[in-house]
Amino acid sequence: MTSAVSSAVSGNYPAPGTAWRSAIIIFAITAIAMMDRMSIAMLIGPIKTDFGIGDFQASLLVGAAFTSFYVLFLLPIGWAADRFSRPKVLAICLFLWSLATVSCGWATGFAMLFGLRMLVGAGEAGMAPCVHGIIGDSFPREAMAKPLALQGIGFQVGSAIGVAAAGAVLAAGAAGAFQGMIIIGDMAPWRIALILIGIPGLAALALIPLLHDPKEQRTKEAKGEQMPFMPFFRANRSLITLALLFSGLSGVGLGCVTGWVPEYLQRVHNVAPMQTGATIGSLLLMAAFVGQGSYAILADWCATRGMKDAAIRIGILPIALTIPFAWMAFHAETSNGFIGWLTVMLICLAPCNAISNTTVQLISPPPLRSRMAAASILSISLIGFTAGPALVGALSQYVVGEANLGLALSWVMVGSMAGSLALMIFLRPKLEAHMQ
Repeated sequence: MTSAVSSAVSGNYPAPGTAWRSAIIIFAITAIAMMDRMSIAMLIGPIKTDFGIGDFQASLLVGAAFTSFYVLFLLPIGWAADRFSRPKVLAICLFLWSLATVSCGWATGFAMLFGLRMLVGAGEAGMAPCVHGIIGDSFPREAMAKPLALQGIGFQVGSAIGVAAAGAVLAAGAAGAFQGMIIIGDMAPWRIALILIGIPGLAALALIPLLHDPKEQRTKEAKGEQMPFMPFFRANRSLITLALLFSGLSGVGLGCVTGWVPEYLQRVHNVAPMQTGATIGSLLLMAAFVGQGSYAILADWCATRGMKDAAIRIGILPIALTIPFAWMAFHAETSNGFIGWLTVMLICLAPCNAISNTTVQLISPPPLRSRMAAASILSISLIGFTAGPALVGALSQYVVGEANLGLALSWVMVGSMAGSLALMIFLRPKLEAHMQ
């Protein structure tokens, strides 16, 4: 066992009640972040109509607009979170992304909406580095899968609520529910959805002081007692590279689901917006608790009994099953068939987030937790939530035709999950050796 890992094992942790209070607050903040990030997927149709854009430009609003600033600020904010108070850094970021989301409701065109989505990304860049570091400061490594999975469940719960809420606002707007209201009464429903979805983040600022913050550790690090990142990376190059590649490639699955499945249901299977939002939201919620929750409980149970590579080993089967289920889903001829295959696919896909987050935190020594988390999220952002949805949009618009969106989705989903499975097989023995 390396000295860095030894220090993590022998570190001082707060009382379980304090640790789990932080984990629950992190769950809520993660859900809020994902509401803000993913609700736009449900709004693509009316935005395309209002701004006169195509599928590829719409995919940029879902992916590249957000991730351009997200990836730019990830590592600098990760450095700040490792050096200063993680809750305070998180508070600044939460305020920025929530205010930017509300402002999206007043975008006057594609360029302005693109720019505001960039600001949302800049703020949300601080979420994962801060919250993963707080969890790492709060729980020993053999008990880390459950709180990280809870954070991952927040990721999917927020996506579900964002999609469902956006669909409900679209339906309410079409029915004239907002007519006569102050400020929003004359606005398009998609604009109202973005404003309402951004408000909870501003209210959540009141929860930040309740997060665990090891002030003595932060004070030492602020005085310069920091672990350099590059020597640690060079000493563990192969392990870290495989882990970061897995983070990114496995993220393509959820990036495609949240970015394109709402539009796919409406376009290919003619499902109404409100029903689409409720369906996708319900499935994401169910998959989060069943898939990710089961994985976390089993992984921690195995880890406490000496299975050092449990974070990877327990996840191999569900990731392998994702491959045939994804193919079947996007080749189903009816909406009921699609929903059935999508359900089992999402249950198997759900553990990806927890597998990635747990593996990265197991690798990371305490002074590098936020920067390692930032590097992992950088990979997820570039590969999973930028390249993945953009590749689907490009294939749909320029290769197979927009009427064959499902074919583009199946190619990208099956290829990315097959690659993820291969990376897990190579990564597992290296993680086990690192944990000795």
